Amino acid sequence: MSAVRVAILSVGDELVLGQIEDTNASWMARALREIGAMPGERRTIGDDRAALARALRELAASHGAVIITGGLGPTLDDLTREALCDVLDGDDVALVEDPAGVAHLARWFAARGRPMPASNLRQAMRPPSARLLDNPHGTAPGLAAATHDGACEIFCLPGPPNEMRPMFQSFVAPAVRGEGEVVATAALHTIGLGESAVGEMLGELMTRGREPSVGTTASDGIVSIRIRSTGARDAAREALESVVAACRSRVGPIIFGRDGESLASVVGAMLAERGLVLATAESCTGGLLGARITDVAGSSAWYAGGFVTYENARKVADLGVREATLRDHGAVSHETAIEMARGAIARTGAAMALSTTGVAGPSGGSDAKPVGTVYIAVAEREGSVYSRRFHFPGDRATIRSRTAHLALACARFALLGDATRALLWAEGEACRVERA
Repeated sequence: MSAVRVAILSVGDELVLGQIEDTNASWMARALREIGAMPGERRTIGDDRAALARALRELAASHGAVIITGGLGPTLDDLTREALCDVLDGDDVALVEDPAGVAHLARWFAARGRPMPASNLRQAMRPPSARLLDNPHGTAPGLAAATHDGACEIFCLPGPPNEMRPMFQSFVAPAVRGEGEVVATAALHTIGLGESAVGEMLGELMTRGREPSVGTTASDGIVSIRIRSTGARDAAREALESVVAACRSRVGPIIFGRDGESLASVVGAMLAERGLVLATAESCTGGLLGARITDVAGSSAWYAGGFVTYENARKVADLGVREATLRDHGAVSHETAIEMARGAIARTGAAMALSTTGVAGPSGGSDAKPVGTVYIAVAEREGSVYSRRFHFPGDRATIRSRTAHLALACARFALLGDATRALLWAEGEACRVERA
């Protein structure tokens, strides 16, 4: 039996307008893969009854199941029930009040000692062809139905994650769980080269239609190799691991982690294994590098802390950067980055330090140092200091994010004994090295 292909349809003007992130769709896609179902198309529709009904018809025609999230609230702009009724029973058919839904709402409000607003009774309404799904965590029952030919099952779940996720596990997962084929996935994360260069290294592994399939995605300097294998459980996982090994062999040490591993967590594991401690000295990243590091649980074992020295006076007072260096070379320079990293080691006693200084924009650039110019230095307490000039494209937030990622990449390659490796966005191949 092949895996059920499932569409995810997210509803809400706030999603279409980008006012909130659609975390539900991403969570459901992962949950579907874990139970052997195949995530298919994902769509986002605003609070528009006709558009929602049209999207539901289209998705139901090409999928074995459709999951809708949102639009089950008590207000007049919550239109999922009506759109489902239009598709299943016709747009001239009225919703019916479900006694079990009314009882659920009465119990919910009584348990909290609150009177039930009349508007909440909308949540007990359903299309005649649908049934309610129990929601012990909120007021909105879910809905379940099937197309007239039985080819597609439809589930309508509430938007709040603490209500949606238990309902998915209780009602959706048993209905779409794969009994034969499963979908096994892996992601290998790389840093140091662009997406096209990684694609060339993978070669024919990325051929369309190949099984397992291999693709790439890029974000802030990190290129992820995404592998998907479909088939019987053991065979799919064996095929997946075979392709993972082939990718590792071709791409090599720029692969820093797999699946949920972050660059910071991998660098931290390398430091911990060696019994080393890292410090940071930041200017243009303004603490973002330290935040990435402390996102890792247990990072206090290998991270001493850091300095945010945004103005020049702080670079001098906190890190011992020489005023002559700032005067002669400027805050954005190899010389300043090197002295910042050395200063962080001197102030903390750490074994290694990272420094960042640059022009994140949107103003402040010059012909010699345009917006996006960043210097990153890696200093070793008993070794050399390696400084590199980068030019990052993008807006201020993107430049700062890419700086933090590439700083961690510089630390990783230094720990691998490959501190001068050519990196994406580095200007020229040379890495300035100052011996201890």
